[in-house]
Order: sequence, then structure tokens, then C-alpha cells
Amino acid sequence: MIISHSMHLCRSMMMHPTAPSSRRMITSCIIQRFKSTTTYYDSQSGQHVAIHDESKITAYLRTQAGAAPSSFAAVLEAAKEMGVAGSIITLPPHQQDGGMAGIIQSLGSSSNNDIFLHMQPSQYNDLVASKEKQLLIPPNINLCFECSNNNGEYISSNVQSAMTNFEGIQTSIGIFNPAHLLHDDPMLVAARVASMIDITSEFGGTISNILVAPIIDNDDAAVGNSSGTYDDELVQLCEELTYLDVPGSTIKSRLVVSSLSGDQLEECLQMGITKYIIDASSDGMESVESRLDMLRDVVEESGKELVLDRMR
Repeated sequence: MIISHSMHLCRSMMMHPTAPSSRRMITSCIIQRFKSTTTYYDSQSGQHVAIHDESKITAYLRTQAGAAPSSFAAVLEAAKEMGVAGSIITLPPHQQDGGMAGIIQSLGSSSNNDIFLHMQPSQYNDLVASKEKQLLIPPNINLCFECSNNNGEYISSNVQSAMTNFEGIQTSIGIFNPAHLLHDDPMLVAARVASMIDITSEFGGTISNILVAPIIDNDDAAVGNSSGTYDDELVQLCEELTYLDVPGSTIKSRLVVSSLSGDQLEECLQMGITKYIIDASSDGMESVESRLDMLRDVVEESGKELVLDRMR
């Protein structure tokens, strides 16, 4: 009744415009009506949050495990040619002094697409040190801290520090170690994630995304994307995560998950997850394109749309 009355009031005032104050009121009505179709009010965070559109699916291209920084530009260019939404760059565990600043500056100048910068929490110290060299982090770069069993408070403090040190920075967390999928109780993993989100929000920070993307090293090459080894475990963890009730955007709108198999993708799409990772391969772009084709096929069979922009 309230919505109908407001719409009637807007129409009535547009038919009988009189004073400037009336015109301002009309504009306000139109804006509020538009907002109501794209956002909703989240009482926990006290913010208007974007409505999650489950029909639009996006993809991200990830560098190979252990890839050298010299290869990052090629991955960013490949992502641009494929038309995917962005990239996930996995930093090498050890870098020379100033390495973080150089990588971030290079990434920022190479692409305008979204870039998740996967780092170990300890690498954040290098990032803070780089700030003394007047480092500016481009708005398209999202700092993604890797989770482990015991570093939840450490990550939360790093997120808080990043929000303080780097204005407008985006931060996320990632579950990359396959052991968390194979050996940890998914309910406990989800509880740790919820705790990190709660602690971070208490300090005014935001964890924008949660990446669930096991990294297969060279010793596990037989356990590739097509083997389905982690399929069930990944689906179980995603299911537990989507049950979480946390401040801000829904968990399903924040999840970014690996594309492992058709069955796994179908189940994740049914949960409302809309962001998926395509791993770069030593087999070249043909292998990457075939994985993107698999994602596209499952998305279309689910009645949804894989959003690609090959004109960028």
C-alpha cells in the first residue's frame, strides 16, 4: 500500500507540476523508486546493499601456481582478449626488497579490469613498507589474504590496517590450500570466515569477496580441473558458506569459486554463486578456452548468461 501510494503521488505530481519544491519531490520519488529495484536495506550493517543478480555470471582468469611476475602481464592480456571480468594474480612466496611495490605498479598500468592480488598475510608487511615509497594502489586491485586454520585474527587486523593505510582499498579472503577442503570440517571453516567478517565489520572494514579456489601444485598435476577430486568438498563448503548470515552483502554474492567440472558448476549455480575462476594452463590458451566453454555451456543450460566483453 505504501509503495502504491508513493507511485500514485509521483504520477500525480508529474501531471500537475507547480513549484520548484514539487519538482525536487518528484525527483526524490523517482530516485527512491529506482533504488528500490537495485538495492535493499541491510539492518545488520545499516547500509543499502545491491541486490544480487543470479542471472549474470562472470569469470576470472588465474595465473598458474608458482608463476613468475614476468608472466603476469601476459595473463592480464589473455583475460582482456577472453572478455572475462578480471584476473587473479598469485604472488610468489618470496620477493626482493620493493618487489610488492613494483608488482602493484606494473599491474595497475597493465589493466583496468578487476585484479585479485592473492598474498600471504606476511606479505602485507612488504605492502606497508612500500607505502613509505608513496605507493598508490589502483582501485581495481583487490588485496586477497590467504586463510589458514589459525590466522583469522591476523587477517582481520591486516584488513583493518589496509583500510587505514590505503584509502578506498578493496580487501578479500581466499581459501586456496586443498587441505582445507579435504580435511577440515566445512562448518568450522565457514564459522572462521563468519568470524573474520564480523571482526572486520566491527572496525568499519569490509571483506568484499571470498575466494574458494584450491591451488593444484605441480606434484598434483594428475588432480587437475577435470578429475573432479575436489568437486564434492568444494560444493559442501560453498553450501555451508551460503548459510551464513553476516552484515552487508550476501555470501553468495561475494563467493568466487573454481570451475572444476560441469556437475560442480551446476550445483554452485543453483546456490546463486555468480563468479567463477578459470585457471591458466601450461597447455596454452586452447586449454583455457575449453574451460571457459565448459563454464559457458553449463551456464546456458541453467538458463543464465555468461557475461563476456571481448571488445575491451
